[in-house]
Amino acid sequence: MASHPLRSAACAALLALAVAGCADSDDPTAADDRADRSPVTDDAGSADGTEGNQSETPSTADDADTGRTATDPPEQSGQSEQSEQSEQSDEPGPPWCVPEALTATVRALEPGAGNRYAALVLTNSSDVACRTQGWPGLQLTSDDGDEIPTTTVRDRSATPDRLTILPGGTAWARLHWSAVPGSEDPADGDCGPSPASLGVIPPDEYSATTAAWDLGEVCGAGRIETQPLAAGEGPR
Repeated sequence: MASHPLRSAACAALLALAVAGCADSDDPTAADDRADRSPVTDDAGSADGTEGNQSETPSTADDADTGRTATDPPEQSGQSEQSEQSEQSDEPGPPWCVPEALTATVRALEPGAGNRYAALVLTNSSDVACRTQGWPGLQLTSDDGDEIPTTTVRDRSATPDRLTILPGGTAWARLHWSAVPGSEDPADGDCGPSPASLGVIPPDEYSATTAAWDLGEVCGAGRIETQPLAAGEGPR
C-alpha cells in the first residue's frame, strides 16, 4: 500500500515536466529567442546577416556593362556625355550651311587613265555667313529627273575641317570616279544612263542643292569618292 503514494508522486512529477515542456514550445517569445541565436549566412558569406548586408557593395562585374566602376555614381557617365554635347551645341558661331544658302557647281579636273576627277564647289549665295564640316552626300539624276543609282564613298585621306563660308565665299571637295565599266555595270559594256545633274547634300543636312553634270557616265554603279569640304575653289 505504501507504494501507491510513491507511484502517484512520481506520475505527478512527470506530468508537471510534460506540461512545462509544452508551454515552452508554444511560447512565441522562446521561439524568437532561438531564432536570434541561430547563425544566418548571407550572400557575402557572413555569419551575421545584418553585418553582411551593411558591408555589401555593387560588384565590378555588374558595372562593367555600363562602363562604370563600382565607386562611380550611376548617373556620372551619362551626365558627362550630355554636358559635352550641350557645350558643343551651344558653341557660338554662324549657323550651319543649309542647301537653300548654297549654289553648287561641278568643274572637271585633269583626268587619269580610266579615272575622272572634278571639283565640287559650294558657294554661299546668302547674305550671312554659315559654317560646315565634313563630306557632302551625292545623288546623280537623269534628264527626266529620275535618280540614277549612286554610291557616295568618303575619302578619308584628308581630315575634315570646320569651315566658315562668308557671303560669296566658297568651299570645295575633290570628286573621283571610274570611266571603265566594271562587273557592277550593265553587260552591254556601258555604265548606264548619262547623268544630267548632281544633287549635293551639305554635311548634317537632308535635302540637296543641285549642280549641272556634263561629265559623262559614272561607272561602278555610280560610285563616286569624295574628299571632305575644304576652303576655296580647288585647282584650276
